[in-house]
Formats: sequence, structure tokens, C-alpha cells
Amino acid sequence: MKLVFFVISAAVVYFGGYFGYPYITTPPHMRSPEFEHYHFRTQIIVEGEAVDFSEDQFQQEYDATSCSAELNGQPIDFHDSEDQMTHIHWSGVTGGELLKYYGWNLIGGDDNSLGTRFDQGMMQMHRISTIGNFLPEIPADSNFYIYTGDESDYEQKDWQDFLYLDLEEFFGKQSLLKSNEVSFDPTNWLIGKVFAHSGVDSSDPKPLVGEVDKERLARINNLIGNAVIFVQQDEPTNEEIVSRFNQLVPLHDSTCGG
Repeated sequence: MKLVFFVISAAVVYFGGYFGYPYITTPPHMRSPEFEHYHFRTQIIVEGEAVDFSEDQFQQEYDATSCSAELNGQPIDFHDSEDQMTHIHWSGVTGGELLKYYGWNLIGGDDNSLGTRFDQGMMQMHRISTIGNFLPEIPADSNFYIYTGDESDYEQKDWQDFLYLDLEEFFGKQSLLKSNEVSFDPTNWLIGKVFAHSGVDSSDPKPLVGEVDKERLARINNLIGNAVIFVQQDEPTNEEIVSRFNQLVPLHDSTCGG
């Protein structure tokens, strides 16, 4: 009887650790992800050098002909060989998870994982692996300065908020999929004109003509904001900040895809 009790106890401890630890250490939005599809433009400048997200290591392939509201296998991606345009496919993603996904673990935990998925059953749990260590080395004694806005107006935001808040909360703007102002089925939304998947030649982008066009293209792209991150010892000057917001990649009036 004691042996049976010991075996049962050992099994409980083993399986409790095997399933329990990854479960409790994974945020709920990663543990059981929900479909989302919004975008924001990201610039990271390390000691004056901007990260180029159009480089191959950041880019992911996708089916540009597929208009699907099914959950994507990756929470975040860049594609179309386009710099800056960050695609978020899971609800609840934080800025810290974005950075960790590409090599900067500023939020703790396993460097190579954002957690474990359990939404397909306990016996089919699997790690959400990061893409790789592609961001440049952070220089010693650097500070992080983050700004949101556009070429006409910007504000400094709290770095810890970027790391730990849902990006929609951080930017203060909901995805159109959640907005009370726009009510539609996600499938219908994806069948129409969407969302930073360049069906046009990015070397000859459609020009923005006034604020009406900017608003229209922002809605087409489900754009929730722009973030400029400086990694350097001293706070950037106004001229440095404005210069970066003047280099936002154009938005495309394009067709749907990944």
C-alpha cells in the first residue's frame, strides 16, 4: 500500500511539474491565444543606427492569396520585405514580447520561448519559440526612450508600460476587430481591402493626400500607432525624434494576406 501511495504521489508531483510549471508561467493570452490582426510601425535606433526589419532574418513567408480569420501560428511577424510594419496576430501581445521574440529578453523567463500553448489540449501543449537573436547587442549603460505619434505630433511614453501592457492599451487605441464603432465579422473584414500586405510596388507607394487619406489608409491597415525606440545613454533631441517620425514607411491600399 505504501508503495502504491508513493508511486501515485510521485506521478502527481511529476505531472504537476511537467504541466503545471509551464501553465502558470505562461500569460493567459499566450497560453490560449485568440485571433487578432492589427499593425503598428516600429523603429528601433541603437546608438544612432536603425534596425532594418526588412532584412531577411526578420521576414516571414505567408500566403498572400489567403484571406482567413483562423488563428495564425505566430503571434508576431514582418513580411513583404517591408521595414517597420509590425503585424500582430494574437490578442494581448505586449511590447516586451515583441522584443523578446526577436532577441531582447527584457521581461524574464526562457530566452527562447514566449511560453507554452495549451489551447489544443494538455497533451498537445507546445512551446511558443522565439524567432532568433536578431536584434543588435544593447550597449553598456544604455537607456531606453520610447515615443509614439507621427510626423505632426508625438509624445514620450513610459518604457515599462511598453514592456508589460497589451499594445492596444499602450497605444490607447483598439484594433478595429474590437472597436464598438465598427461592427463586422472578421471573415468579411479580411475578404475586403486589408492590411499592410503590399499588393502594390513599395518602391512607388500611393501618396498620402491630406488627413482624409491618412485616416482612410490607417483604417484599411488597422493601424493602432507608431513607436520609435531609442537605445542610447542620453535622451534624444527633438530633432532626432522628429527625424524618425518623418521616416515612417507609407501605408498601402492593398489586399489581404498573412
